[in-house]
Amino acid sequence: MTTQTELLLTTTAVLHNAQQLAALNSEGIGLVLLDDLIATSVAIHPLVFTQQNLLSDATQQALQQKIAEQYGQQTVALAEYYVAILTELLVSAARQQGSAPLKVQLAGANAECRCQLLGAELEATEINPQLGLRGVSLYADVNYKASFALQCEVIKRARAAVGGDTIELVVPFVRTFSEAATIIDLLAEQGLCRGANGLKVHMLCSVPANALLADTFIHYFDGFVVDVTQLAQLALGQDFANAKLHYRVDTQNDAIITLLKMLLVVAGNASKDCNIYYDAISQAPRLQQWLIDHEVTTVIC
Repeated sequence: MTTQTELLLTTTAVLHNAQQLAALNSEGIGLVLLDDLIATSVAIHPLVFTQQNLLSDATQQALQQKIAEQYGQQTVALAEYYVAILTELLVSAARQQGSAPLKVQLAGANAECRCQLLGAELEATEINPQLGLRGVSLYADVNYKASFALQCEVIKRARAAVGGDTIELVVPFVRTFSEAATIIDLLAEQGLCRGANGLKVHMLCSVPANALLADTFIHYFDGFVVDVTQLAQLALGQDFANAKLHYRVDTQNDAIITLLKMLLVVAGNASKDCNIYYDAISQAPRLQQWLIDHEVTTVIC
């Protein structure tokens, strides 16, 4: 049933795949997930493009066949294949947005989203991917730095193609102030200096520390994008992948609302954006009403 609060909230879409571009009309793109675009349009593990020599013979053959299907007999450098596909998608999305900014979440959310990709054998096994190498810790890891550089090349090419300051970055999983400083430095090393040519860098708020220490985190970034699902999972110690515990999932818990309030207040005081990202907002009437009461009218879902 549609509630009154649903009618009052405007939604923008999360871009998961290329097919969505044709379907999105008046609904804007609130967030682009590079992890999902890699999975759906490239389907090759990001480490393959920098560590192809470590692949098994069987994976090497499957890789060559996949590229041949895309380009025929034409010789294409593996890294260029990866960069070109993703650049084209971001450029298409940015042009569809017109003058509105396109927020792109950097790839590297967690290992689970990469485990089914061709070449996933290069991914180190983690006991708990939700708490392992994610976000900044992944980009700074010596094993992933070259892959991060390719990702930055995609962003640079796309920004150059569309001109201006249309494409903005969203950094997932920033645990500490040290990681906040690290990602700004890592981006600058790749020619993506925050503030240069209008580049804005936002933090994806997904751990409680991001809210509790928001008044300091805000100085490193141009705004927040709040991942309500991740914030709830870590704040309440919930395992959303465990079907036996689904009855305990509660993204409208007072603890979550308190964290959201902290983030909104800090961003507002700093005159910076704080976007709410929650794909199940239609199932959270209390949260919807709370957002409306706090003058948040648009949700990314």
